[in-house]
This record gives sequence, structure tokens and C-alpha cells, in this order.
Amino acid sequence: DGNTEKAKQTANEKKKQQKQKKKGNSAAKNEAGDAQKGPGKSASGSPSSKFPDNVQRVIDSLLDSSTPGTLSDRLNADHPHFDKQLRATWKSYSKKERAAIVEADQARLKGLAKQAEAALKPLPFTADDDDHCETAPEAYQDLAPFLRKVAETLGKSPATLKIYDPYYCAGAVVGHLKEAGFPNVYNRCEDFYQVIEKEMVPDHDVLVTNPPYSGEHVEKLLNFCRSNKKPFFLLMPNYFCVKSYYAPSLGPTLAGGMVYLFPQKRYVYWTPKGRRSKDRVQSQHSRAGGNRTSPFVSFWYINTSPAISTESLLSWWRDPATRQALTAEARKSPKSEEKSQKFQTFPTLGRLEELPPAALKDCPSDAVSRTKLPR
Repeated sequence: DGNTEKAKQTANEKKKQQKQKKKGNSAAKNEAGDAQKGPGKSASGSPSSKFPDNVQRVIDSLLDSSTPGTLSDRLNADHPHFDKQLRATWKSYSKKERAAIVEADQARLKGLAKQAEAALKPLPFTADDDDHCETAPEAYQDLAPFLRKVAETLGKSPATLKIYDPYYCAGAVVGHLKEAGFPNVYNRCEDFYQVIEKEMVPDHDVLVTNPPYSGEHVEKLLNFCRSNKKPFFLLMPNYFCVKSYYAPSLGPTLAGGMVYLFPQKRYVYWTPKGRRSKDRVQSQHSRAGGNRTSPFVSFWYINTSPAISTESLLSWWRDPATRQALTAEARKSPKSEEKSQKFQTFPTLGRLEELPPAALKDCPSDAVSRTKLPR
């Protein structure tokens, strides 16, 4: 009987050890599940408490698609969604904490990219893959003072200024211009040339566009601007100003009044997810807006006639009072410090020969010297 009792105790101890081993394995599996589910979440989807509250708030914010700005946006002092506190505390986070935040940002990017791709409208026209690029918001921020000046001259507010962008890619221009203070933007998924042919061009005060660069698109656009007789702002690579058709398409009056807004920092562009094949995008530069690209020097081609003459526009932009007003206005915004720093340096506005050498980088020097625009 004693031996039987000992045998029972030994069997019970083995059972307890097996149960404890199973519990250990289960806990390990849950930890692995937590890692696969992403930072800040357990395998069941409930919040994890393995990070301090301030770090967890950043993670939760990035995982919430309704909050604006990716991690890159929030750490970029020039971006509208710059987070000064996050930037200041970033280096104080541990390597593990930063890795968790980056992982949350990657999850956010993938989710937003899938949403954007699913929302893409089929295009009612044939388009070259390389033409699928959206303009970064920084380019519209540079343009905003000029649009406000045109609105003021026309007796309108920025909110009532009617802006027409005839070339559709994924519609990001509407949100970017709204963020810059211009909510009245027409950019529809339609064939611009069919619209012209049917005489259905929408009523507008000013044309703002980053056109497709392939084929005859730019030449056709310049011809339209000539007949449209409205102020226009065209974001294009520097080499178009030395094309043989450039001045003839505009005509002597418009060509002679052209000025160019050259940014302090090179503009980048974003190829929307799903608009270009994967082998034609830079996958290492990806965010919610798509894949980043910046293959050439570009700037705004501007003519504000008949609303504002070229000389008046140049005089206004170069007036120190204009710079002071822009800086003062920037200081009124919630991100005043960052914006006022941005406006300590201004984009260069001038005629072709007045632009800095960097503006005409890679343009053949003989072609530039031959470009004699009438005045």
C-alpha cells in the first residue's frame, strides 16, 4: 500500500509539471502573437502595457487612421502635421520603444495604402504610367501667397476663389489646396481634352495644375492657357521652358509675361498606390500618399494676367512689407514657430534669366541662351 501511495504521488507531481510546462508554452505563444499583432496590442487585440504612457500614446495615434500624419510627417519640421513634442522626445526613447513606434507607423502605411488603392477610380482616358504622380503639399504651400493675392485682386476670399485643375490622378490636390486655405477646387476624374471639345470647361478664376509630362500634353496645355485668358500656375520640370514649342504655344504676350517660382528645397512627387506597376516605383520611399520620386528639378510656371501684371506681381513679391506680412501671418498659426522659420527664406520669383543656376540644372546651356522670350 505504501508503494502504491508513493506511485500516486509521483504520478500527481508529473501531472503538475506537465501542466506548468503547458502554461509556459501558452504564455510564449501569446508573446509571439503579440509581436505579430504589432506594437501596443496583445494577441487578443487589447492594449498592451509594456510601454510607458507617452510612448503608447504615439503608437495608438499612429494605429488610428483618423489621426493625421505619418511618423515621417510628424518628425518633419516643414510638414503641416509636425509634432514638436514628439521630435523633442524622440531621442529619449529606448531602441525598443522607437522600433515599436516605427512598426506601428508601417502598419498605418500599409492600411492607408490599401484604402487608397481600393478608392482609386478607373481612368476614362489612356495614361502613361510615368505620368501618375501627385504633387506634395509643400508645393501648394509655396503657391498659397500668390493664390491669395489673385483672390484679393479679384475681390474674392481664398475660400471663394475657384481653382481648376484639369488633370486627374488620384484627387490629392483637393485636400492639399483645402489645407492651404482654398476649398473651392475642381479636379474630377474626366478627360480634359473631351471637356474642351464639348465646351464644358468649368467656371474658374485660376488654373493650377501639375500636368502629365509625356507626349503632347504640355504643348496642348500651353495652347489652352493662351486661349483661356485666366491666371495660371503650372508645376513642371525646368526643361519645358527651353522646348522649341514653349514660347510659340503661349504666344508673344503670355510668353513675355512669364515668371517662375523656384523653391528653396527640391519638390518631391508621390505615385499613388495602384497607379504604377511595382517595378516602376521606389519601394524604399513609401508612405500613405504612395511612393516618393523626385527625378528632376521643377518649379512653378506663372502668369497672373489679366488679373495682375507681371511687373506688379514681381514688385509685390519683392517688397519687404510682403515678407513681413507673410512671416506675421505664419506666427498666428498653431505651428507658428515652424512656419515662421520656413518663411525666413522665400522661394525665388523671377524671369527665366533671373533664376539661380540650380533652377536650370541639366538644361543644355545653348538651349537656355537661345530661349529669348519677348517682353
